[in-house]
Amino acid sequence: MDPIYFCDFMREDVLNEEGEVEEDAPKVYEGVRDIKFLRNKCNEFLEDYNKQSHGKSMNLVLFDDALKHLMRISRII
Repeated sequence: MDPIYFCDFMREDVLNEEGEVEEDAPKVYEGVRDIKFLRNKCNEFLEDYNKQSHGKSMNLVLFDDALKHLMRISRII
């Protein structure tokens, strides 16, 4: 049986035709069983951050243990 990871950032924002955010995604704390989907979502957030940052970018490798720690940190924060 796969472990369940809990987070509140898996839902998508509502975008208009121009690609602008009309409505922020609701922060629903829910379980995720698919670690590949979770890794892809975290990598999307990382890519967005690196595009928006004007300083140095974060070149991170999100392996399984790193994702588990990230889920624990997000729960605490």
